[in-house]
Amino acid sequence: MRKYAVVLLLAAVLAAMFGGVIMRVNVAHASEYDVRLIAHFTTYYGESSEGRKSNVALAARRIDGTVLYPEDEFSFNDAVGRRTEANGFKSAYIIVDGEFKEGIGGGVCQVSSTLYNCALLAGLDVTCVRAHSLPVSYVAPSFDAMVSSASDLRFVNTLSAPVKIKMSADGKYLRAEIYGVDSVSIRRRSETLGTLPYETEFREDATLPFGEEKIDTYGKNGIKSQGWLDYFENGKLVRSVLIRRDCYAPQKQIILRGVATD
Repeated sequence: MRKYAVVLLLAAVLAAMFGGVIMRVNVAHASEYDVRLIAHFTTYYGESSEGRKSNVALAARRIDGTVLYPEDEFSFNDAVGRRTEANGFKSAYIIVDGEFKEGIGGGVCQVSSTLYNCALLAGLDVTCVRAHSLPVSYVAPSFDAMVSSASDLRFVNTLSAPVKIKMSADGKYLRAEIYGVDSVSIRRRSETLGTLPYETEFREDATLPFGEEKIDTYGKNGIKSQGWLDYFENGKLVRSVLIRRDCYAPQKQIILRGVATD
C-alpha cells in the first residue's frame, strides 16, 4: 500500500512540475523525491519541407506530456493516431517499396525514432520496434524506429516510479525528454558490419532530348548493422548488450534517359 502511495505521489509531482493534473494527491512532500531529467535525445529536421515539419510537430505535440506508471506500456500509434489528412497530417516523402515517394504523414518516423532512442537511454524496455527498409539520415543504423498502420513503437516503464515524456519541435530540432527518479548511464553504439552496393536503373523520359541523361534519384549503399547499449557505473563500462541486428537495402540510383526526337 505504501509503495502504491509513493507511486501516486511521484505522478503528482511530475504533473505539478510540467503542467496538467493526473490525480488529486497531496504533494506537500514533493521535494523529498528527486524528479529530474533522466534521458534526452535530439535530431535535426530543419531542412525538411513545410509539410514534413508540420507532421513532425503534430506528432510531437500528441506525445508531449504522456505519463507512464510502472508497468504501463506506451504505444506510438495509440498516442499519435492514424496518419490521415482528416487527422491533421500532410503530404511529405515516405519510404514505399524501397523508394522515397510522397505520402500522408511523412516525417512521423523521425518522431518515433527520436523517442525510441530517448526510451533506450532512460532504461525503458522496448517491446516492439522495426527498422526502415532503407537507411535514414537522422539516426545511426540500428537505432531507427519505423511506424506505420502495421508497425508500432512500444515500450514499457520497467522503472520503480512513473516517468513523464516531453517532446518539442522548434522547426529545426526535435527533442525528446524523459523525467523520472531512476537514472542509469547508458550509451548507444551503432556498428556497421558491411555495405550493400546500390544498382543503377535507367528510365526513358520523353521530356528530355534524345540521348541526354539526368540523375533523378542518387543511389545510396545499403547497410548491415547492429545496435548496442553500453552500461556504465562510475564512469566505467560494466556491460554491453546487443539489442538488434538490421539489414537496410540499398537505394537504387535512377537515371532518366531522354527519348524525345522533336
